[in-house]
Order: sequence, then C-alpha cells, then structure tokens
Amino acid sequence: MQGSHQCLNCGHSLNPEDKFCSNCGQEVLAKNESFKDFLHHFAKDYFTFDSKIFKSVSPLLFKPGFLTMEFLKGKRASYIPPLRLYIFVSVVFFLGLNLLGGKSGAGDLNEMDVLIEKYLPRLFFLFLPIFAGILSLLNIRKDRGFIKPLVFSLHFHSFTFLVTLFYLILSKVFGSLSWFAVNQVMLVILALVILFYLVVSIRKAYERGWLNSIVKTTLLLLVYLSCMFTVILLVDFLLVGWETPSQ
Repeated sequence: MQGSHQCLNCGHSLNPEDKFCSNCGQEVLAKNESFKDFLHHFAKDYFTFDSKIFKSVSPLLFKPGFLTMEFLKGKRASYIPPLRLYIFVSVVFFLGLNLLGGKSGAGDLNEMDVLIEKYLPRLFFLFLPIFAGILSLLNIRKDRGFIKPLVFSLHFHSFTFLVTLFYLILSKVFGSLSWFAVNQVMLVILALVILFYLVVSIRKAYERGWLNSIVKTTLLLLVYLSCMFTVILLVDFLLVGWETPSQ
C-alpha cells in the first residue's frame, strides 16, 4: 500500500519501492485507506492472523512447555508473543462462551451472568500473575525473576481456554442430542487433560522428575484454585451484587 513519499508516522523521506519506513519501521500506508485495508491491518496488528498463529497453536496444544522454553531461549520471531497469544485466545474463548449460551436464559442478567460477561475476562488478568507468583514460589531456587513463571502462566491459560472451548462446543452438540452421560465423561477427560498438560509443562520447563512435577502441580492447583474461588466470591459480593437490579 504505497502512495506517499513520506512516512505518515514520522515524516521520513521514502523511496517509491519502500514497503516499510527505514526510520521508524511503520508500514507504508495510503493516507485514505479503504475499509478492506483497515480490516486487514486491524487483524494483522491485533490478532496476527498469519502463519505464526498456526505455528504457535500446534505446539501450544501438543507440546506442553515448548513455547515457554522457546521464548526463554530467545527464539521469539517464529511464534506469537505470549501476551498477544493469550489475548487472542481469551477473546476467542469468551466470544465463543457467549455464542454457545453463557447466559442463564432467564431474561435479565442474574449475578452469575454479570460475573461471567463483565468481570471474569478482566479477572483473568489478575489470575495470571497470581498463578505465576505461586509457581515462582514453588520453584524459587530455579526461577530468577518473574518472566519465566509469567510466560508459563500465559501459555498454560491459553491452552486451558482452547481445550475448554473445544469441550464446550462438543458439549453443546451432545447436549442437543440428550447425551448427558457423554458430557459428564468429557468433563472428566477435560480435567485430566489439563492436569496432565500442567504436569508435563512443569516437568519440561523446570527440568524436574515426574514425582516432583506431580507434587508441584498439586500444590499449585490447590493454592491457585483457592485464590480464584476467594476472588470470585469477593467480586460477586462487593461488585456484582450491588449492580444487579433488585427483584
């Protein structure tokens, strides 16, 4: 998209064949871009719909701990950055949750609906560092700084959102067929998959044995889930209840 011999961002002089400004790095854009171009850049800038998505999602799902280790080794150009990957996946997850019927269906939003739709996506930005902090304390001799546990947390939650969304889609299908027993079995399988993924991720990222990884995972989940439950109860009591219209 060329059409100007000056960068629209910094005013640096450009050659006609330039696609990016050599001064600030911005892509050479037309001053009056089309709506199609706008959508393209929006997707590219905020959701990175390119080859990196597919290259990142596959190891995220099937290679526990791999993306975290690659990031820490400095191999970052080939994959979506952890925070951007988490934001993309969380947007897809909560959008899918809404489309699949996250509401109670009781007309006005009840307290749980408000919590899920308005507060839960925001609360996960609090849960992420809580998870990372607990993980760091459990591996205090191996963690030097907060980067490793935070990147680990971003990747783990991204994985959890993806597999949970997959479960919810299948659950919706089986529910419509009244296969409720299958849904219960799938829920157990989902919990076991997430648990196994976390054990393997800790084992690889922190170079620990199986028994040590299982113990660390158990302690991590006990403390983390307790913190999550406490925070959700506090938000429900302090904020959601106040905003819900009285019946």
